[in-house]
Amino acid sequence: MARTYWITRENAAKLLGISTRTIDRYIKSGKLSYKKVANKVLLAKEEIASLQEDYGALHQEINTEIVKQTELTTPKAVSSVTPSLEKAVEEKIDKFMLIFNEKDKILEEKNKVIFMLQQRVWELEAKLKTMVALPDYTKEKQEALLEKQKLEEKIAELKWTVKREKSKSVWFLAIAVIFILILIYFAIFKS
Repeated sequence: MARTYWITRENAAKLLGISTRTIDRYIKSGKLSYKKVANKVLLAKEEIASLQEDYGALHQEINTEIVKQTELTTPKAVSSVTPSLEKAVEEKIDKFMLIFNEKDKILEEKNKVIFMLQQRVWELEAKLKTMVALPDYTKEKQEALLEKQKLEEKIAELKWTVKREKSKSVWFLAIAVIFILILIYFAIFKS
């Protein structure tokens, strides 16, 4: 079956609701095939459509399961919670979600920077391989190697920052969940 390659990494990530970093991992693992045209990575629309169907079915199953569990486990006492307390809890949850969305955007931007830096390193390596022996060759090669080293150091630094931000987000989420559980506990058992 002939594949049509015309979806960019960014568009595929938006369609699937995942990060471009995940798309890169799928490409590296062979889960997605690609073609490179004018320094752009293009993905097969058939493979993206297939993944989109898989993700849609997975999310639908999870949502159905969560609804069924909440219908079965919702105690009668929760219905007696005052509307103002419910509103306060919802506002807190909305604030937490805004913070998490901002952190996700920051991490996505850092991932884009890392990918661009990696592409630059690849371009420099390709340039080094195709250089013609000239009197300036050694000097240019040294400059290119220094630039490559600087870019690799920056990539490592950005990866560390992304890792640190992710761990902060996990801790923040854990604290938020505990706080919400405490609010629910007091709302149920104090009313």
